[in-house]
Amino acid sequence: MKIITLVSRSLCFLASLTMLGSSLAAENSTIEVTDCVVRFAEEVHVPSVESGRVAAVNVKLNEPIDNNVIIARLDDRSLKIRHRASTLRLDHARRTAMDDVELRYAETALAEAEAELDSNRSIQKDVSGAIPLSHLRRLRLAVERGELEVALAKKRRVEAQVEVEMREADVAMLDDQLRNLEITSPLAGTVLEISRSPGEWIEKGEAIATVARVDRLHVHALVRQEMLPLGQCKGLPISVHWIDSHSGLEKSLRGSVLSLDPQVLAGARYRLHAEVINRRDETDPSRWQLVPGTEVRMKVFVNQPVAGNASAPTRYLSETLR
Repeated sequence: MKIITLVSRSLCFLASLTMLGSSLAAENSTIEVTDCVVRFAEEVHVPSVESGRVAAVNVKLNEPIDNNVIIARLDDRSLKIRHRASTLRLDHARRTAMDDVELRYAETALAEAEAELDSNRSIQKDVSGAIPLSHLRRLRLAVERGELEVALAKKRRVEAQVEVEMREADVAMLDDQLRNLEITSPLAGTVLEISRSPGEWIEKGEAIATVARVDRLHVHALVRQEMLPLGQCKGLPISVHWIDSHSGLEKSLRGSVLSLDPQVLAGARYRLHAEVINRRDETDPSRWQLVPGTEVRMKVFVNQPVAGNASAPTRYLSETLR
């Protein structure tokens, strides 16, 4: 009877330990990080591929923009004149390459010279001495000259085709330059800055506008290793929470941990970088729910307890980013 009682008590104690372990695991499954920094996921300074005078700017500051939309256009008048001249030269080169009159003339002259030589050789064969040897020599030279003229005509046709290809390359290069005069947005986002106005000059490589992606945002934070070891971070789901300035209500977005800095900072801290998918505001679709610079707190959802964790249900990390 005593043995049964002891076994029963042992089973109850083990069950209590299991429940306590499950409770601790549930308590340690979320880590909260404060003083996070929210930044644009992508911010591109759109450069001008060519130098020239800005003819038009098609976007406005702080307005949304789609991918491949024309931001600005440079003056193309002089380039169009050069393109027209190159197109005319290309057409002329193509007509020259297609013209085979010279080759046909050379082939006809060669055939005539060969026919006359064969006729005189036949007469010479039938009646020895009827045709002077000097005359036969001139006929043979005429045939050789005809062969050279045919070869020369073929060479000129090859050169004419090469000229066509060179003119085509010139026109293609000018086409590319004309396309480069239209400066397009490399991504869909918001126009943060416009650095040139119509009539101003811009050099090749200088930025004419800055476009940022808003549908995805990056959150950067400092985390202590004792709270969340490096090996347990990458790919973990996260959520960010903040108070909306318009409605006064708390809002949240979800995302995941993108990467970790390989360098450990003073105080056994490291930088954690996460990405969240932004959404438009339900009441005002022209606005996004979260904008860079908003003060947020981030929750990291850990799948297993972290070694050395305390028993508090949620850890608060308030390390200020430096």
